[in-house]
Amino acid sequence: MLEKFLADLARADFAWGENDCAMTVANWWMLKRGIDPAADLRGTYGTEQECRAVVAREGGVLAVVERCAVRAGAQMVDDPLPGDIGVISVHGQDFGAVMGGRGRWMVKSAHGLAGYRCDAIMAWRT
Repeated sequence: MLEKFLADLARADFAWGENDCAMTVANWWMLKRGIDPAADLRGTYGTEQECRAVVAREGGVLAVVERCAVRAGAQMVDDPLPGDIGVISVHGQDFGAVMGGRGRWMVKSAHGLAGYRCDAIMAWRT
């Protein structure tokens, strides 16, 4: 299931508010658990500028993802496994990410799907 999700994600067009780094986390949770932890945010922004405004208003990427994870009933973990969700920092910028099968955090960006070997700021079990 994870590999298919990531393969589909790699082929999918990037779309602010539907298929961006934070919504990737919500989309994965929704596929696995059947509920959308970001339903209140989905579609509320359509540009990078609007996304930045929403994220700033909500307290940052970590605060947004943490609130959604708590609402969904996710358990915080210190030892993320493939399929877990998290927030990572790359070059000083925070991203919502899904742990891929090869131990890399996978992030959807406007340039495609990127994988990073790094520690998560916070992670949750899916």
